[in-house]
Amino acid sequence: MKVARSPHPLRPLFRSLARWACRVLLRLTVSGVGNVPPTGGALLTMNHLGDADPIMLVGCTPRDVEVIGKAEILSWPLLGALAAAYGMMAVRRGQPDRETLTMALEALGRGEALMLAPEGRESKTHALEQAKGGAAFLALYSGAPIVPVAITGTEKVYSQWLRLRRPRVTLTFGATYRLPPGADRRAAADLMMRRIAEMLPTEYRGFYQ
Repeated sequence: MKVARSPHPLRPLFRSLARWACRVLLRLTVSGVGNVPPTGGALLTMNHLGDADPIMLVGCTPRDVEVIGKAEILSWPLLGALAAAYGMMAVRRGQPDRETLTMALEALGRGEALMLAPEGRESKTHALEQAKGGAAFLALYSGAPIVPVAITGTEKVYSQWLRLRRPRVTLTFGATYRLPPGADRRAAADLMMRRIAEMLPTEYRGFYQ
């Protein structure tokens, strides 16, 4: 099931609810918000540690943001309905998904900000894994500026909540950059991840130490 982006009157409500959830459930520190371009197409590339990551970005990014997520989410109770209502672009992992890539390029062409994880999934190790090629493809073909986003602490949220604690989490927006002309997709994907790694503590850098 694909969910195409269309103007949605509930987007401001979703963003407000996401901000509220972050304030109530997390001890969240946000920095670098001014690095996000206020208008025009932009790729927000994040490391992915847990389920809270996209919710934090929706709530804390200072503009509306399109979201790419795994197609399985749309079949989940409640969360699937919320993702569909928000307009999440669903991607089938582990196989070429030209339809979603086309939708994402169209969104960037319309001047939208698009959020995705170059790793293509939540990290199994809680540190950076080698990037897949999708984010690099979008950056190379769109020419859009890239905002690296570094996240820490969200791998611990469930264990902390079970102890009735608010986990300490950080969300950092880095300086905007563009890929060098002529970069191949593998080199571009690794460059994108290294920009994220530069903003992370050593224990989170994983493959990109």
